[in-house]
Amino acid sequence: MMGSGNFQSLMLPKYRKVFFDAYDEMAEQYSDVFNMDTSKKSKEYDYHVSGTGLWETKEPGGTISEEEIDVGDEVTYTHVAYAKMITIERELADDEQYGVMEKLPKKLGRGGRAVVETVSANILNNSFTVAGYDDSYLIGSDHPLINSSSTVSNLMTTAALSDTTIKEGITSMRTDMLTEEGLKMQATAKKLILPPDLEFTALTILQSMGQSNTANNATNVVKGRLAPVVMDYLTSTTAYWFMDPMLNELRFFWRVKPEFKSAENFDNMVAKYRGYLRFSVGYSDWRGWIGNLGA
Repeated sequence: MMGSGNFQSLMLPKYRKVFFDAYDEMAEQYSDVFNMDTSKKSKEYDYHVSGTGLWETKEPGGTISEEEIDVGDEVTYTHVAYAKMITIERELADDEQYGVMEKLPKKLGRGGRAVVETVSANILNNSFTVAGYDDSYLIGSDHPLINSSSTVSNLMTTAALSDTTIKEGITSMRTDMLTEEGLKMQATAKKLILPPDLEFTALTILQSMGQSNTANNATNVVKGRLAPVVMDYLTSTTAYWFMDPMLNELRFFWRVKPEFKSAENFDNMVAKYRGYLRFSVGYSDWRGWIGNLGA
C-alpha cells in the first residue's frame, strides 16, 4: 500500500522534471539582449564617473594639466521574487488517468519562463516612456553628460523599418555615441532588436542579395551587417532598436534561479508544489542603444 509519506516522495521527482523541462523548452531570448550575472546581495549598484577629455598640448618644461573626475548617477538593481503554487489532493493523484496532473507543473514551468521574458522585455517596452537613472528615457533625446553642458539623443525620427532606416541607425550609432566628456565612442551597431511583426521585413532587408524593395541592381550594403534578435514579449509591433554589444549595459542579475519544491500536509494528505525565482533587470547606461518607435 502506498502510504502518505510516499505520495509526495514518489510524485516530486517526476513533477520537478516536468517543471524544468517546460521552463527550458523554449530558447531564451532575454539573454541575447542582457548582460547576464548573478548576485549574492539583496541589491546591486552601479555608478557613473566621468573620464578625461581630449589631451592638451604640453610646452617644454610645462606642467601637465589635471583633469577633474566627477561622480555621476547611481543605478540600483533591486531583486524581486516571483512564485506560484499548486496543490494536489492524494485521491486525485491516485485516480487521475488523463495526464492532467502532469500538466500542472508544466504550466508552472512555462509561467516562470514567461515572467522572466516579460519583465526583461519591459525594459525595452518602456524605453521610450519611463525615465531611468539620468531622468531621461533609455531611448531619449536629452541624455545629460557629466562633464559637458550638452545633451545627447539616441532617439531616431519615427519611421517604419526599411533599408533607409537601417542605414540611418547604423550611422547614428557611429556618430551619436559620446562619452561623459563629449568624445566620440566610435560605436558599431551589431544587433537589431525586433518584435515578431518585423522579423520578415528585417530578414528581407538584411539578407537580400540586392538592395531590398527596389528594381535596380544596387548591392545590398547592409547584408550581414546586423544580427536580428526577435523578442516575443515586445508589445509594440513597429518599434525596433539597434545595439552595440560592446557598449550594451542592459543588465540581468539572478539572485535565485528557478527552483521547484514541495511539502505535504500530513492531516489531509494534500501536497503543495511551488516554483520560485528571484532576479532584477535594468540598465546602467543608455550608450550602445539607438531606438525608433516605428510608423
